[in-house]
Amino acid sequence: MSVSTNRLLRLSDLVVRTGLSASSLYNRMNPRSKYYDPSFPKRVRLSFSSSVRGAVAWESEEVEAWVKMRRDAEEGCSC
Repeated sequence: MSVSTNRLLRLSDLVVRTGLSASSLYNRMNPRSKYYDPSFPKRVRLSFSSSVRGAVAWESEEVEAWVKMRRDAEEGCSC
């Protein structure tokens, strides 16, 4: 049996892992933003309240894969 290293990251953890500010991260998630990135990991709702706001998190494996994809793209760039 393998142990999963996937954990849920809250916004403060996401800021540390990506090096981006909270507002930059939310711009990556907003389809109306010019900085929208459809490949950015989707958030997971943690609360079951019917309100618009509630606790959210991101899966660490998805975040790490996104960071790696961005790094790989940067290394392959001939800018």
